[in-house]
Amino acid sequence: MQAGSGVVLIEVRPDRSSSGLAELRLLSESAGYAVLNEFEQTRYYDPSFCLGRGKAEEIARMLEEIKPLKVIMNNPLKPIQKYNLTKLFGAEVIDRFQLILEIFTKRAGTIEAKYQIELAKLQYELPMARENVRLAKMGELPGFHGLGKYQVDVYATMIKRRISYLQRRLEEIRTRKSMHRRRRRKEALFSVALTGYTFAGKTAIFNYLTKETMLVGDALFTTLSTTTRAFCLSNRKILLSDTVGFIDNLPHLLVDAFYSTLEEVTLADNVLLVLDSSDPLPEFTRKLRTCLSTLNEIGVFSSAITPIMNKTDVAIDLEPLEEEVIDLLGARPVKTSAKTGDGVSELLEAISDRLPPYERLKLRIPFSKNTSSLISWAFEEADVRFVKYYEDVVEMEVHMHPAFLPRFKRLLYGIEGVEVQSQKEVKIRRE
Repeated sequence: MQAGSGVVLIEVRPDRSSSGLAELRLLSESAGYAVLNEFEQTRYYDPSFCLGRGKAEEIARMLEEIKPLKVIMNNPLKPIQKYNLTKLFGAEVIDRFQLILEIFTKRAGTIEAKYQIELAKLQYELPMARENVRLAKMGELPGFHGLGKYQVDVYATMIKRRISYLQRRLEEIRTRKSMHRRRRRKEALFSVALTGYTFAGKTAIFNYLTKETMLVGDALFTTLSTTTRAFCLSNRKILLSDTVGFIDNLPHLLVDAFYSTLEEVTLADNVLLVLDSSDPLPEFTRKLRTCLSTLNEIGVFSSAITPIMNKTDVAIDLEPLEEEVIDLLGARPVKTSAKTGDGVSELLEAISDRLPPYERLKLRIPFSKNTSSLISWAFEEADVRFVKYYEDVVEMEVHMHPAFLPRFKRLLYGIEGVEVQSQKEVKIRRE
């Protein structure tokens, strides 16, 4: 931690629901802050300070001694609330959404991720731009960075222009990604997406299956950009995507901004929902419900989801967690440990069970000038189970994705006397 990087955390809850300060603490540490103190209050939100004025003044007196760099609220703040708290505390005040944006900004490694984060930030600022300018003109306060020097209309216009530019650039990126996906579909590649709550171990599983060395961090949101790699399963080429993790109360602006990233999840043939089995049951259930809610929001439902209980090497009691998954998702989870490799064979079997059935074809091919190219194509695009060469004919058995059958038929038409039989009673014959 750098000197002067201490923060104070505050949460207001209108009822006695579970506290979110533990997760806010993890987020703050992920952003590089040292948590100096935490405060919480159960009451209705105050329109001027969010928390009660008396409690705010009590905290302000304590802040005079510890002098934090920032005060972080776990609640969304309106401009007037942020202004009043900043003036009272004598330190910059931000809310949970701004904290998440800080983390994303620090972790963004690709142009797409940087554009998406900036877009979310500007869309967050735009509705409050006029109020921010008005409040900033009332006096320089920590965190406003001289905002009052801008005229209101000029500032709002600048934001709108930048938003329009970012949306165009992201649309270009989305178009390129769409072209890549269409090509993969044309090549009949099966796609699998790893998703789940942040810090559940998605990247560790990704590395284990693909033999990659992507960064596995000990903080939240290590992965912000989708990474896709291929690996072989049952002699088939599978595309596996590691995606950004979810978090409770994920702001809609971030969901919208990361649409092109989350699109990999919505269009995947199979979604692997990774869950942290080292969590206690209440925390496990909360994260599971958050993931299911977010997946449903972007159009992914139970039929496409394979649940995975990861980190079994450090879990204490798996049975109640497994029952919770079955109750909420209607499917029995695969239990794995990406660290030790336990359960990975069961995970591969679960993925294999989702693969579309291949056509099993037996071929008898007379030698001709096109026979060699046909055999080469079969070895490249299909699973060749056996091949035997005779004096004037070749016998083969191949297992092939149904999407390849039309292309395969076209290749066969160039050879006289070919016989093909399928277990699915698909017969192709050219006398």
